Amino acid sequence: MDLVLSSVNLRKLVSRCIPKELIPTNWKCKKGYIYWDLNDLLKMAGTQLGMFQSDKSLLETLLNFLRVPGCPNLLEFNIDDSLMALPEYHMSLKGSKFVYKSDIYALTSAIPCPFIDWRRVVVQSAINKFRRNMEIVTFGCEMVECSNDILEKLAEQFDGNIRETFPSIPFLDLDSKIDFQNAAAIFNIESQIAEDMYDIVERHMETFPMEEYKTDYGNMFTWIICTVRLFSNFVEKNFPSTEKATVRLFVTGKENYVMAHELLQSLKNKNLDVSGFEEEVQNMPALSTFEFRDVAREVKVQDMKNIEFIRIQSSTPSLTAIPIPSPDGGYCVRASDALHELFVDMLLAKKVLQTVESEAQMEHLEKFFISVQSYFDSHKGVFFISLDDLKVIKSKWEECYEANFKNSKEAKCVRAVGKEGFTLEDLEKELKYLDLNKVFPDIYTVAEWPYGNVLGVKPKETLNQADMTYMIYQCQIAFFLYGFPFLYRFLHSQKICTKWVSFLDCLFCKNGHAELPKSSKRSLLEETDVAPEVEPPKKKRSKKAKKTKEADPEPTSNLVSGSLEAKESQACPKCFRASHFADVANEKLRLSKVECKHLKKDLSNAELEVEVFKQKVTDKDERIRMLEEQLKSKDDIIERQNMDLLKKQDTIINLEMEVDSKDNVIEDLKKSMAEKEALEPTRGDEETEKVRNVLSKLLETQGTLQSENPIRKCRDLAHRIYTKTQNKEIKDATVAETARFCKEAKGYSLAVDSQLEMIRGNRLVKPDEIPELPDFPVLSQGFLKAYKDIYKSEAPKICHSLLKTSEVRPGELADTDCLICIEEMDSEEGTIKCDCCKRRYHVECAKEWFKMKRTCPACSSTLLDGSEFPALG
Repeated sequence: MDLVLSSVNLRKLVSRCIPKELIPTNWKCKKGYIYWDLNDLLKMAGTQLGMFQSDKSLLETLLNFLRVPGCPNLLEFNIDDSLMALPEYHMSLKGSKFVYKSDIYALTSAIPCPFIDWRRVVVQSAINKFRRNMEIVTFGCEMVECSNDILEKLAEQFDGNIRETFPSIPFLDLDSKIDFQNAAAIFNIESQIAEDMYDIVERHMETFPMEEYKTDYGNMFTWIICTVRLFSNFVEKNFPSTEKATVRLFVTGKENYVMAHELLQSLKNKNLDVSGFEEEVQNMPALSTFEFRDVAREVKVQDMKNIEFIRIQSSTPSLTAIPIPSPDGGYCVRASDALHELFVDMLLAKKVLQTVESEAQMEHLEKFFISVQSYFDSHKGVFFISLDDLKVIKSKWEECYEANFKNSKEAKCVRAVGKEGFTLEDLEKELKYLDLNKVFPDIYTVAEWPYGNVLGVKPKETLNQADMTYMIYQCQIAFFLYGFPFLYRFLHSQKICTKWVSFLDCLFCKNGHAELPKSSKRSLLEETDVAPEVEPPKKKRSKKAKKTKEADPEPTSNLVSGSLEAKESQACPKCFRASHFADVANEKLRLSKVECKHLKKDLSNAELEVEVFKQKVTDKDERIRMLEEQLKSKDDIIERQNMDLLKKQDTIINLEMEVDSKDNVIEDLKKSMAEKEALEPTRGDEETEKVRNVLSKLLETQGTLQSENPIRKCRDLAHRIYTKTQNKEIKDATVAETARFCKEAKGYSLAVDSQLEMIRGNRLVKPDEIPELPDFPVLSQGFLKAYKDIYKSEAPKICHSLLKTSEVRPGELADTDCLICIEEMDSEEGTIKCDCCKRRYHVECAKEWFKMKRTCPACSSTLLDGSEFPALG
């Protein structure tokens, strides 16, 4: 993809593709060259963007998003800035190239512009406005076929001077909005599009007044109108509406599926039969899918030939889900990509697992996932989510984060990786440095798996920052998948259950799975639950004493004070002691409960660890048992193979002995034959050659009889006539004719075998002693006529090469093979004959031959196709 992007639009693109928390606030997109700006971004972000190995990988991520149809409108790019981003091609199952219909207008960025300085900016802004309007009008999931040389055709369309193409336009009179609209109407340009383009140009008239630059504006208006008209003609000529229905086929690994409502809508637009699945699709949720094998079952075979299935390759996005045009005219993303984008925001941008400090925060996280569970329903099969629903999910997460996590402790960034790579111990230290072991105590066990996976692909010395970021992200993903089983079930339904965290086997695909510790669901270190300090027990006063203490501080009369003191002194000493002992006992009970709670948690954790250990032992014992069984079975196989080898060796020895004995017999026979040849007279060379020719012809005839089987062919023809006709006379005649032909054919075959036996049995037989073969039987004219009347075509020839020359019609050769393809011609139907040498060829073979020569392959005389050059008169 060729790319020209202004700094303003680049900033918008980066902000859409990368979470705001990962973009440094002091990054300025001002250098004017994309690679420089992206390189500055990576340097300022440091390890925050460690998932990108270089500015090229970051640019590729941006390009993936920029390829989205209608991306300029989606990101609200500045209309005045230049943008060159050519459409992306998609291949159909039949090998044709297709583009989104709305992407056709991206080709306007390749139109050469004859203006410079501010005039160039004005006309490009107007053309950009035309492009945006047409992308909105044609936006959708419809796709059109596009040729490989489309850019060359575009260059031809705009080759030369536009003034020469449209000489009748009054160039200098287009100095008002009405004049511009009238000129646009002459060229069938919609008034709204013309008005929008004029408004874009009019904004520049404040800086460059019309009175001062009237001629320039006249030339620019003329060029804009002519360019729009020329491009519209170009689209009509090179992108005609296809007769076949176009349906996108989304490819994810080995899985292929289509959007159900898109399939229904596309087939309806082409008046194809949808009665077999229309009701089912209408009852399905929006953006549901069919697997391709289900489409093949639902759609009729004849209709499948009238559908172009266009491959749309799907790949896991780097940070942001890539939008896809949806059948309802909006955008959608794969449901799994939406979850991926959510996880990226939670784990890489906001680093939520590093900021969790209490059980309450984990409960808020769990409540959030419960609130969005309906968007990730595992019962829908593979499906998509609209961008509006994705915004709702992310807004709910933002509300949850703002309310419960934003004011937590500050998260740390991943530290830089050295040039010599890193070890598993380095990864574990980094996890501990990020405090991930507090919320996920068993993360060290999990860390071994992604590290081992990556180490199996590349050596330790080549591990880099992107690998470190990837492994840490994988460990956190594993925490969520096993902490919230509905997420794993959802990924299983989307057929990517083993792609996100490849080191874990899917729980729903098979029984076995990686031994992720059960405590990984949600386990906070008990360090966060610090027991309060125990204060020494204080003597509990009576209610009356409390009331006295809380009384008005101002001095009261001695009478009131005296009466209160008298009442307090009258309290029983036993009651004070009982109250004191009760306070002490309650405090001890409270402390015992706190201690008991902690001990129960420790016990629970210990029991979990024991269960995990037992499970590991059980799994390993089972693994050992399976390996022992495999070893035993392999030993049995080896033993059986050794026995078979011994038997085969004995067989080989016996065969060698048998060969030796036969060699001895052959030697004896050779000696006896030599003796007989010395005694018997020999035959002349000329007679021997004649006998050899007769033998060769007999063997060829015998091979023809065996390969073509004339008796079976005759019976097949008779059966076809017998089953089709209702005339009894024809049936009786067919039976008689079949019996006659089979009898004569059998006699002919016996005569051939007899002569072969005569020649082989007598080495001195002479040519005149060999009797002539009888004529090969032929079907009667009545039989052939009956076949032709019933099937409207000539009956296939039976052993045509064995017929006498007299059986071949005048003007025909007795050849049965086409000289072009060297294959047999069953009948004259579908053949063409040379009038000069009388040879026949298959019509299809002759058409291919005519592409190179217009002569007969045999005699080189002129030979023409009757369909291309019909006879005159």
